[in-house]
Amino acid sequence: MVQSFVDNRILSYTKNIHAGAENLDNGNTMARVRVDDTFLSAELEMEVKIPDLKIVSIQGRIIRSFTEECENNAEILQRAMGMRVGSGITRLVKETIGGSNGCNVFADMIMEGCNAVIMGFTVDELDKQLAAETDEAFGQVLKDMLENNPRVGSCIAFVEGNELRRRLGV
Repeated sequence: MVQSFVDNRILSYTKNIHAGAENLDNGNTMARVRVDDTFLSAELEMEVKIPDLKIVSIQGRIIRSFTEECENNAEILQRAMGMRVGSGITRLVKETIGGSNGCNVFADMIMEGCNAVIMGFTVDELDKQLAAETDEAFGQVLKDMLENNPRVGSCIAFVEGNELRRRLGV
């Protein structure tokens, strides 16, 4: 079978991002992020102190890249030490880790790690909500989550004073 001229010119691109968080024996949470695509392979580990949600350890490396933007630039990650996972971290990471004098790959990976840490706190509450059999039970689980987990207040859906919180009386 002869391939046509067009078939030979179709580009192939894949991208996989794996991010997860696990609780450590010392009470902290470790976020691990791995990015693999056609042109890049990188990994990052970030330890977050609980309950402060401050980054206490971070390391990463570029395994494969077609550009030199971030190669040999893992020391830039040390700028993230002490940052708090919460309100304002997106801007802070973009300004201190990313940008023209930084590494946007690592900045994006830090944000993926932050999302993994946050999801680790909310997954139990989400499971309870999904298991609620009535609207009243669902509302009670949501109210309990908002009262007992102040971290969710940094999410725009649950920000102080919004309509949902007013309806729930929280």
